[in-house]
Amino acid sequence: MQMDEESLFEWKETADGIRITGCRASLSEISVPEQIAGLPVVQIGDYAFRGMDALEEILLPDSLRYLGDHVFFNCLKLKKLQVYDTLNHVGDGAFKNCDHLSEITMIVRNDHAAALRLLISDIMQDVWVRLIYEDRVPKVEAQLVFPAFFFDYIENYPARIFEEVIYGSGQAYRQSFRGGDVDYEAYDRLFERSVREDSIQAAIGHAVGRLSCPVRLGTERQKAYESWLGEHGKDLMKFCLTEDRPEALKPILKLDLFDEEQTGMMLELALQKKKVEFITLLMEYQGRRFAEGRRKKRFLL
Repeated sequence: MQMDEESLFEWKETADGIRITGCRASLSEISVPEQIAGLPVVQIGDYAFRGMDALEEILLPDSLRYLGDHVFFNCLKLKKLQVYDTLNHVGDGAFKNCDHLSEITMIVRNDHAAALRLLISDIMQDVWVRLIYEDRVPKVEAQLVFPAFFFDYIENYPARIFEEVIYGSGQAYRQSFRGGDVDYEAYDRLFERSVREDSIQAAIGHAVGRLSCPVRLGTERQKAYESWLGEHGKDLMKFCLTEDRPEALKPILKLDLFDEEQTGMMLELALQKKKVEFITLLMEYQGRRFAEGRRKKRFLL
């Protein structure tokens, strides 16, 4: 039996609206409503959705301003989160032990994404972020990756102390904010470091995301992404095939980054996996980019 919103959630009325304090059903996807009992949902209280074993995706409303402490603590299957830029408080440990949370979509209607910094600060694994700027005409989208990082402590014997060591560039990426929005210039400057310190998947995510959706992307940084990706066509193809994301390949092929040899290797991978959509994209690319050169060779012979 499907429960209505008032029955699905445990909630309290506050001075400025509704605070959700719990959920009465075990669901894989939850869409929190903007209103309950005719009042705006403005808060989700401490531990409200903790330990929800089945929860994989959560959609939060435009009305929400406050996420309490440990609100999604131990939601071990949580993968996707959608939220609006109206969120202005994220409590301590809100996503603690949400080790599979890897996709965040933020709808931006007020020209700032300050809430994103709050959301990702305690998420230490790779996080793929879509920022949809609905307040701009035409609407624009940014695709970003905030890589994984972790801490370790190494003993300094002469000083008799332990020194903190950070592995990966993820913490630096999580500082790429200024004036309430992503500092895209600072974000792009970290790419070379990410190539050195992070997974190949993270580096591909940076390059594909920024070249596909080049919000505030400078010419110099664009060339750096293109140069690196042009040398890693095979890695790009493995990533796209593993994630089954032909939509990630399409805009990159339009940039004409890959030579005939690289394209052949990419096509061979697609053929091995029998992925028809990828095969079609690459054959069209081959025909567009290299057919004229082949015709000239045949004519010369």
